[in-house]
Amino acid sequence: MDKIEKILWKVKFEEKKNWLRAKELLLKGLEEYPSNKSLLFSLAMLFQSKKLYKKAIEYYQKILLQNPNDQKVNFKMINCLLFLKEYQVVIDYINDIKNPHPELLYDKAYAYSKLLNISASIEILESLQNNEMFAKISHLFLAELYYFEKDYEKALLSLDKAEKESGKNGSINYLRGLIFVGKKNYLTAYVEFSYADKLKISSPHFYRNYAKICDLIGNPLKAIDILMKCIKQHPFDVESYIEIIKLHLKLGKINYAFNISLQARKIFPYSISLSTLHSTFEKNGKSKND
Repeated sequence: MDKIEKILWKVKFEEKKNWLRAKELLLKGLEEYPSNKSLLFSLAMLFQSKKLYKKAIEYYQKILLQNPNDQKVNFKMINCLLFLKEYQVVIDYINDIKNPHPELLYDKAYAYSKLLNISASIEILESLQNNEMFAKISHLFLAELYYFEKDYEKALLSLDKAEKESGKNGSINYLRGLIFVGKKNYLTAYVEFSYADKLKISSPHFYRNYAKICDLIGNPLKAIDILMKCIKQHPFDVESYIEIIKLHLKLGKINYAFNISLQARKIFPYSISLSTLHSTFEKNGKSKND
């Protein structure tokens, strides 16, 4: 075992219990072997694992000075840039790479989507449809982008492909439901949201949309139940409280609305929306004992 291998072996042992010690071992090794790719890569990976992305990039770049076309290092560095939300830098960087790997093109599409250049993102993803590996993971992404562009038919076709490739997935049903909301087909949207709920989609955004559809198809009580379920799982989602209060007011259940408003104000004392709703009760002389 040569000296560099010994350093890397010690680093592997230390990084699990004392990453700072591992860092010092690598830095010391680089004093003696400043251009060693294995030491540079190991240190960059260590920084990346600790979410010190700028430091990781610094050492990835030192490797790329030796070999600009190292796909593995390029991929790792671009991941760091994505975490730093340097989306335009990612695009410019990939543009400078000769014959970029499909994985880098996928990252480029993601970066374009974050910059809201949806057409550029779609163009890249469509070009990856002939790649067996990336076709599978790009179907759902494409569906989201088509939905954003209100190209609902293409979005539905992409979701069908995603479901065929990956099987049942609550995210697919949720997005399909949103598409039918866009098409104003509320009953079908309700069915898709119901499937998504059974498949354990449980984000506050999902629950609020599901509740809204229940109300639109004439079932506000179910909408309230869904929002209560949301609050139980996400007690700090202020929008769900606001929607429940509005539904109770719509049903004429002033006491329920007022009591929920009181509870919510204790949790969110600085919410302007809640303050506005609560002041409505006070202006009308509503009290807890009414």
